[in-house]
Amino acid sequence: MQIASATNGKNLEAKIAFHFGRAENYLIYDIKTKKFKVHQNPEFFGKEELPPDLLNRFGVNVVIAFSLGPKAFDKFKQYGIKLYKAIEKNILENIKAFERGELRQLEKQDIY
Repeated sequence: MQIASATNGKNLEAKIAFHFGRAENYLIYDIKTKKFKVHQNPEFFGKEELPPDLLNRFGVNVVIAFSLGPKAFDKFKQYGIKLYKAIEKNILENIKAFERGELRQLEKQDIY
């Protein structure tokens, strides 16, 4: 399982970016291998690929975020990627909370 979070950092101790689409990077963590990779947000750097398309291409199953825009929310739903509400901790702590079943799914009320 691949879990992604938006961040302006480059490691598991980094904070999750408040706005998903405006983050510099996406950190993708593999639950099985316990390894991660950081990919630049193509939209942040002026490219045309949208973040949901990028994360789908990399096989992401779950996104942990504080909020998403309506287009990203709908696109993730189309891809079958599950969305969870982040907590005020670093990426690693959010992943641990997800694994313990402590994060709730993002809903329409979380979209702006």
